[in-house]
Amino acid sequence: MAYGNRRGASIRTAAACACAALVVAAAPACGAKDTGSAATTKRTDVEVIAFQQPWTSIAKECTNTYGPEGVAYVEVSPPQESIQGTQWWTSYQPVSYKLDSKLGTEAEFKDMIDTCAAAGVGIIADVVLNQTTGAAHDGGWKEGVAGSKYDPTTGAYPAFTGGHDQYPQGVDAKDFHDWEHGASISGYMDQQEVQEGRLSGMWDFDTSSDKVRDIQTDYLKKLYKMGVKGFRMDAVKHINNEDMKAIKDQMAEKVGKDPDDIYWIQEVIGNAAEASGIQPRNYLNTGSVTQFAYVSNLNSALRGDVSALADLGERLGDTGRNKFAIASKDANVFVTNWDTARNPGQAITYKDGALYALANAFLLAYDYGTPRLLSDYRFADRDAGAPGATDTSVPAVDFDEACAAAGGDWNCQQRWTPTRGMIAFHNYVHGTKVEDLQEPDSSLLAFSRGDKGFVAFNNGAKEVTHEFATTMPDGEYCDVYAVEDCSKTVKVRKGKVQVTLAPTSAVALYAGATKGTHPAASRAVDPSTPQW
Repeated sequence: MAYGNRRGASIRTAAACACAALVVAAAPACGAKDTGSAATTKRTDVEVIAFQQPWTSIAKECTNTYGPEGVAYVEVSPPQESIQGTQWWTSYQPVSYKLDSKLGTEAEFKDMIDTCAAAGVGIIADVVLNQTTGAAHDGGWKEGVAGSKYDPTTGAYPAFTGGHDQYPQGVDAKDFHDWEHGASISGYMDQQEVQEGRLSGMWDFDTSSDKVRDIQTDYLKKLYKMGVKGFRMDAVKHINNEDMKAIKDQMAEKVGKDPDDIYWIQEVIGNAAEASGIQPRNYLNTGSVTQFAYVSNLNSALRGDVSALADLGERLGDTGRNKFAIASKDANVFVTNWDTARNPGQAITYKDGALYALANAFLLAYDYGTPRLLSDYRFADRDAGAPGATDTSVPAVDFDEACAAAGGDWNCQQRWTPTRGMIAFHNYVHGTKVEDLQEPDSSLLAFSRGDKGFVAFNNGAKEVTHEFATTMPDGEYCDVYAVEDCSKTVKVRKGKVQVTLAPTSAVALYAGATKGTHPAASRAVDPSTPQW
């Protein structure tokens, strides 16, 4: 999709230094004093997708990493009972809403929620309401990972009984859409086909049914009452927007909350070549939506002309300029997720090495949308489940061991030094705007976040030294992209900062990270960080 012409080299002007705005002073030229504080900046809205990770592993990582590093939310894979199989996508084919899954038991799920909450981290549950399983043609009853019986040939799923077993027979074919007698979706220009046809052959719940809504909102109620802080709703464009809103409203009523107070992320893949009724804008009355255009824009710019990112927030967020735009407050943005990572060329992934760290740095440095990071595993087969997965379980992983060195089965992105530094940067500059945006050539981009932060990017193949303007106060700051212990610093003098940028790398400074005020660290680089 074309969003208009790229901007040429320029400098966006900004206001002069204002020391009163600093939370932790680091600007002697403005009369402030170094406090000597080593506290991590207050958490804001950073999310990490803990893809296909067991509950016990996530609980420990909340205590050891997510909490201390300032992550606000961890999104977990679907917690309900699913079909058996080693593939990751089996988690997206529920056979009941029991909370015994490949990733752990209901008791372990509850313990994870509580442990993460104690660390200051909220759990977001990935929720599958659109479908159950594929419609098998080999006949006979099958068994889910927790032992629930189902018959995918006839559409009999007796384990969907509701929160109080008010539907003892469960659901059957009458509780699903029957578009074209069970046909699968073949095109996306017909809204009814998309929302009532079968996605990849899976039985499609009739979400307009009172019975189905009652069962599904009981499930959501249970998750909420257990302490889940948010919901990532899967395959939402395949659910009518009125149905989606009715489900959220009913769930909110059951838990005694205003629907607007329930954090609701909706996976809606916008595409101008698809039916108007399934575009992201139709779902904004229910909650935030995923901004897949961010993925493609970042992918294109960082592989080519980085100056194309100069007006990204305007192109993707200004509805007056782009009718498919999503305002920043409504957009969930990411470099990649598990789906895009498995479609070669669609997104920047761990397989792109240093470019991936650079993309995540931009995600956390820029001021558009709510950032979502991915923590996943290495794969060659796009269907492959987590390391060691069996048909019914995923073994627990000790990230202290798995992340003791780079290049293991798990990518450990949540521990990489650039990730840690940029989460702190994001939390510190949160609420400020991008200013002094500079794009001197096609491989360099830099900007300030008011008087709180400065970041510069080089997506080129050569080392570059360049002087940029910045609204940060004069002083010497830690380069948090490069190190954790402030062993590498950069000076700001008279509103200018000269940086040397390695190929495919960045420099990031924030006012709370100086020799005396940076968060405590015993090492320069986390051992999980790849040597790009």
